[in-house]
Amino acid sequence: MKKKFLIFVGAMLLFIALICFGGYNKYFKPNPQIQQQLNSQFGAEFFTSFNDANVAKTLEDADTVEGANFLEVPNNSQPNNNSKSVEYEESEVLSNSTPANENIEKRITENQISAKYKSQFNNLQNIALSRLDTLYSAAIQEYSQRSKAGTLNRSELIQKYMQAATMLEANVDSQFYSTLNGMQAELIANHLSVDIIDMTKSQYEKAKSDKRSQLFSKVRK
Repeated sequence: MKKKFLIFVGAMLLFIALICFGGYNKYFKPNPQIQQQLNSQFGAEFFTSFNDANVAKTLEDADTVEGANFLEVPNNSQPNNNSKSVEYEESEVLSNSTPANENIEKRITENQISAKYKSQFNNLQNIALSRLDTLYSAAIQEYSQRSKAGTLNRSELIQKYMQAATMLEANVDSQFYSTLNGMQAELIANHLSVDIIDMTKSQYEKAKSDKRSQLFSKVRK
């Protein structure tokens, strides 16, 4: 029994590696019934939603802090020496408001945009890996339960979780490239180099390849 279980575990790892990074549709067509079953079991948002309120709030707070630094808002608690000086300062601020705004826009850098989107990419990666682990654990648990009940159909179970993994991958890809397009648009809008876009894409594809190698190494053990 233990030997059969280990063989199945190896097969599951192999199939997950193949479909996550090799293309499920090359071998099987998506089954609407299986998709409905997966949505019922895990929830449709498990495969399609990758939003994180905490990360979004962090990004919003970061933007607010950056804006405050650029604007260099004066401390209102400092005493004013005389009204004439205050009037002069206010007049100077008003007369120079347009150039100041222009300088603020020019001070947006590639590093700032990169840092803003890096947290989004990291969040997406963490969620994707966590959900892939969830699928793997669910597959092993379902195998054990069906095996004990005498209702195990290995091919059906493998097909089910192959489809689950490819659904997850397709939506992760969609979210990644949507975010990447947003990053590129922001760089272009600020007249900055877009070389980082190709680099980020390469890193993403490499991460997928590394995960595949990791899964294959587990199969060989």
